[in-house]
Parts: sequence; C-alpha cells; structure tokens
Amino acid sequence: MASAEHFHNQIREILLADWDPTNASRNESAHGEYDCEIEPLLALIHSRASEDAIVNYLFDREREVMCFPGLGKQRLYRVAKKLLALASTDA
Repeated sequence: MASAEHFHNQIREILLADWDPTNASRNESAHGEYDCEIEPLLALIHSRASEDAIVNYLFDREREVMCFPGLGKQRLYRVAKKLLALASTDA
C-alpha cells in the first residue's frame, strides 16, 4: 500500500500539471497553492467516487473558491481520470 505522502505528492503533481487554474505551476513558491484540495480529493478517490463527482468538485472549486471564470467541465474529465487512476496504484 502506498503511503499517504506518496498520494499527496501525486495529487499535487496532477493538480499543478493538469488542472492549475491559477498558474501556480509557473512559480515554485506557489506549488502548495492547491494543497487544501488534496485531502478532499483523496477522500473522493478512496470512496470510489465517480468521474463526474471529481469533475464537479474541481469545477466548484474554480467557481466558488478561486473565482475562476467558467470554462466548462469537459476539460476537467482528463484530470479526473488521472486522479481516479491513483486508486489502482493503492495496492
């Protein structure tokens, strides 16, 4: 079974590389920008949440927390697939 730190790091990497609504990946000092999203996403992953549930979570974070302009949800499915794939590495 992979460690919690390992999952945190993987989720952080996915959020920075594939989601990144505030362009935090451009500035190393901002790489912790999305750390507050890691635990809720980890809980969704471990609860075997649907792809739609993760997409909705990310979309809501963009709109409510970050005041990010709505770009639709379609682009978030790729991120959700990557996050859900982490569950298969929990062996």
